[in-house]
Amino acid sequence: MKDRSNRILVLGVGNDIQQDVGIPFKLTEDLQDILKTVSIDFENIFVGGLELLEYMNGYKGVVFIDTIKTAEGVPGRVHLFTVENYRETLHLSCRHDVSFHMSLEIGNTLGFNITDEILIIGIEILEDLEFGAVLSKDLNSHYPDILSQVSNYVDEFIRRILISTSL
Repeated sequence: MKDRSNRILVLGVGNDIQQDVGIPFKLTEDLQDILKTVSIDFENIFVGGLELLEYMNGYKGVVFIDTIKTAEGVPGRVHLFTVENYRETLHLSCRHDVSFHMSLEIGNTLGFNITDEILIIGIEILEDLEFGAVLSKDLNSHYPDILSQVSNYVDEFIRRILISTSL
């Protein structure tokens, strides 16, 4: 396994056959073309809960991109969270496993090298039970703005981490 200690992981979490639930995968793929820093790894996964630990173990920083549903229901709204102010997204916690916070706690207890530098990006969707390989019209019409916002947030996060550790 390659040394991850000076690398950032951008992790799309979702399901690419569930229409809007697949937007994290699309964003992660597009970010790979936009953010050309050699110290970034990009992955897409279908899991949450304890399984996240293996993916994030040893990284200097981790960005999770997931979907979220809120009472406001504004498709395409980009929500930013840290571990401290995290609100449940659709996939980081697993209803058949443990919550996101509990996963981090267990990982630290078991000796995983879990960074404190975690950014969670939740993309607001309205429907999470529709199947299809393309985004809904509502989300697709907002996609360029979503990509721009997410790209800026990820770039800022990466720069902050890489600059703070090189001082």
